[in-house]
Amino acid sequence: MTEIETTLTTAQYSEKTGIAVATVARMLRQGKLRGEKRNGKWAIFASDLQDAGVATKTSGNQAAASSDPVVKAPPGQGKTYDVESFARLTYLTETGVRQWLRSGRLSGSTDSSGNPRVDASNLARLEFKHLVRD
Repeated sequence: MTEIETTLTTAQYSEKTGIAVATVARMLRQGKLRGEKRNGKWAIFASDLQDAGVATKTSGNQAAASSDPVVKAPPGQGKTYDVESFARLTYLTETGVRQWLRSGRLSGSTDSSGNPRVDASNLARLEFKHLVRD
């Protein structure tokens, strides 16, 4: 007999990943995220967090407190998006994009005004494939 797998609610998954609850539910319905309905509510398998390498909110905050890996890049070093535009291209919220930049999960830079920019190359990364909107 197999061991029962630990699960998360959509709200718990949202809190850990920075993805909006409604988006998490939509990803489940579309099959982009592994889970099942239990008593009318989604149960998301916790192993998907480790499989995808999702940083928890706690570890992201520790990374943000220690240093900010978003560094200035010379102009013309590839296409970048502002946080709002990148969030529209993915299932991440703007807050989630900022958290992932701080924790180093997304590569990016800052523009001359100090605003964060997200590298377009993140959209092609295999581990983020399930987060890119169709």
